[in-house]
Amino acid sequence: SGATCSSLLFCPEKRISANVGDSRCVLGKFDGKNWKAKNLTRDHKLNEEDEKKRIIEKGGRIEAYKDEEGDFVGPERVWLKGENLPGLAMSRSFGDDIAHSVGVVSQPEILEYKLLNEDKFILLASDGIWEFISSDECVNIVKDYYLKDDIDGALNYLYKESSKRWIMEEEVIDDITLIIMFLN
Repeated sequence: SGATCSSLLFCPEKRISANVGDSRCVLGKFDGKNWKAKNLTRDHKLNEEDEKKRIIEKGGRIEAYKDEEGDFVGPERVWLKGENLPGLAMSRSFGDDIAHSVGVVSQPEILEYKLLNEDKFILLASDGIWEFISSDECVNIVKDYYLKDDIDGALNYLYKESSKRWIMEEEVIDDITLIIMFLN
C-alpha cells in the first residue's frame, strides 16, 4: 500500500533533497548561541493546500477516519469518493495504485540547500520518528550527542524515545527508520 522516501544528494557546494511522503530530512544548526532545526524537505500531508487541491481535483475525498460511532479519529486521509479505502494519511507515496487513482503522486519534491559553517548534523527519518517528536525537539536531543561525538547514542536514544511515545499513544508502532550524519 505504498511507501515514502527522503533522500539527500551531497554535491560539493550544496545538498539536494528529494522527498515523497512524510519522511523528513532535518538539518541541525548552531549559530554560536542557539540550536535550531531547518527542514530540508516538506512533509506531504493533506493539510498542505497544494497537495489537498490536487487530490480533490482528481476525485479523491479527504477526511479523517470515522469510528463505529461516526466520530472522526486521527489525521485527514485520502479516500475514494464512495469507498473507505485506501485511507492514506499523506498526499505522495510510491506504489499505492488505489491512492494514485485519486491524485496521490510519486513525484518527488526537490529542494536545494547550500551548507553553512553553522550546519552541524543532518537527520533523515521516517514518520515513525516525526509522528511524536518535532524537528526542533529532535535537534535539541541530538545536539547533546553531537557535542560528545556519540552518533550511536543519538540513534539509540531517538529509537527508544519514539518507540515509547508510540506505545503511549497507539496500539502499534510505525516503522522507525533513522539516519544521522555529523557534519563537522
